[in-house]
Amino acid sequence: MKLIFLLAMLATYPVWGQSDDSTATPAIPPKSNFRSSFIMEPGFAYAVTHLPAMQRYFRDNQVKVDKSLDRMALAAFAYRRQRFKVTLQAFFGIDKSLLPPDKKGTSLFARSQSVSGLTFLLGYDVANTRNKRVFINAGLGSINYEYSLFRPSSQVVSFQNILQYTPPATVPSLKQTTGFWDVNVEVAQREKRPNTFQWVSRFGYRRSFQRTPWHSEVYQLVDAPQERLGQFYLQFGLYIARNKPGRQKP
Repeated sequence: MKLIFLLAMLATYPVWGQSDDSTATPAIPPKSNFRSSFIMEPGFAYAVTHLPAMQRYFRDNQVKVDKSLDRMALAAFAYRRQRFKVTLQAFFGIDKSLLPPDKKGTSLFARSQSVSGLTFLLGYDVANTRNKRVFINAGLGSINYEYSLFRPSSQVVSFQNILQYTPPATVPSLKQTTGFWDVNVEVAQREKRPNTFQWVSRFGYRRSFQRTPWHSEVYQLVDAPQERLGQFYLQFGLYIARNKPGRQKP
């Protein structure tokens, strides 16, 4: 009996030497290493736009302006190779109501008619971690910002005669079109598979190269204020990426 027990103990010895899978520390997967990516990005942005010359003009003439943040939709195409990335981004303002509750007052109001622009960016991921890429992007672009001025009225006007009716102090078009430089910090999820969806966010600042005069599509303006636009923005987007691995070494 003792001999049988001893043989059983010796037969099970290799099993005792194996580690228990339930208590073993799981291996950390290696950092993904896709050499390049083709990226499409839909997104949304908030912006604080500083137009000192026009804002001073509104303030001096008691023109009321909505001070809420500009909201913009954006679309971008990008190509990344290793740690470098190039991006072409277009953005478009989302209409917001600037009418106050009292529409029958005599105050003059400024309405932001449109915001649009195009930006070309070059980036480098200064922090390349297992799950994140942090890019510093810098580039150039062009922006168009437009206001209209109007005074709400309770006057009844026939629609058939509306083209002949011009209320006083109405300016349908005040435009600022200018080039700018742009710099931002971008945080993106790291690509894990050949086809991925990745969240991305950016915080940045763009600034006009120089002062440019306001102009109008309706009037030939003289002595128009010179403007230099500044804009802080926060963007949120979704990378839709096609990722390609590096060449395998023989």
